[in-house]
Amino acid sequence: MSTDVNALTIVRPLSVTDSILDVSGSPPATNVPENDYPAWSAGTTYAAGDRVILTSTHRVYESLLSGNTGNDPTMLSSPVYWIEVGPTNRWACLDTSVSTQTVQANNITYRLIPAQAINSVAVLNIISANQLTVRMISPGTGSPGIVYEKVIDLTGLPLASGWWEWFYGAKIVPSQSILLDLPSYTDCELEIELLGGSDLAVGVILIGQQQNFGIGIKYGARVGIQDYSRKETNEFGDTVLVQRAFAKRANFDLFLNRQEVDSFQNALSTIRATPVLWIGSTQYESTTLFGFYKNFDILISYPNHSDCELEIEGLI
Repeated sequence: MSTDVNALTIVRPLSVTDSILDVSGSPPATNVPENDYPAWSAGTTYAAGDRVILTSTHRVYESLLSGNTGNDPTMLSSPVYWIEVGPTNRWACLDTSVSTQTVQANNITYRLIPAQAINSVAVLNIISANQLTVRMISPGTGSPGIVYEKVIDLTGLPLASGWWEWFYGAKIVPSQSILLDLPSYTDCELEIELLGGSDLAVGVILIGQQQNFGIGIKYGARVGIQDYSRKETNEFGDTVLVQRAFAKRANFDLFLNRQEVDSFQNALSTIRATPVLWIGSTQYESTTLFGFYKNFDILISYPNHSDCELEIEGLI
């Protein structure tokens, strides 16, 4: 049976901590400020609905009660004084949630120091960007130490070929960019820069090491979305479509070499209920998902090869 040219690629994100995004240096590691709301102060009295941030957790909290004084948002208490709203704008693209976005007009930059070899970078859920630059620096190689640099054009391309479509037709704008060819340097520093419009935003900046499994994804792979929009009918009988979020999904069938069966099962067991980047084929962007597998089955069908069915659900 014919197979695609690519093995299944899995990239487990490296959790970005304060040591990886060190904002104490000069210049700071990002140009996105962390000033969404005032920092929480034990001596300030907050009314219901007031919001604060904690730079220790990089989260936003909302006061649930009036007269809220001296109650740490991270501490559980009765009654409950605070509810966690979400990440701060600076950390929204680093929390491995697609739906939370870092928003800043025209320019977003991050410098990450992972303290280990990294060979994969993914930038997902991009809005209003026209250029992405990824640069790897290895201080150990001397100055300037640039060992990798790639500039990706994110401007829209026509949906169909032809001069009329190029000048006047509808265009599709890339919403993600994935680089899997970074060199391995344990002292690497990654510089990621997005340029775009006034509503520039990015949902996920992901770094990690890739794992490749299988001879290839079989033709017949199924991709689609799960739409959470709703159809509602009001008291007058009018039907209204309420547009909501959606999640990508995919079903892959792939061949595994005999020696990969155990390692593949063990790898999937370690990432259960864990969002990772799945790349079925570099030829089809629709086979790239950031999410988790729902289930998998391995059929040991041949002496040297096995069949695997894998169902993946993307995050909203």
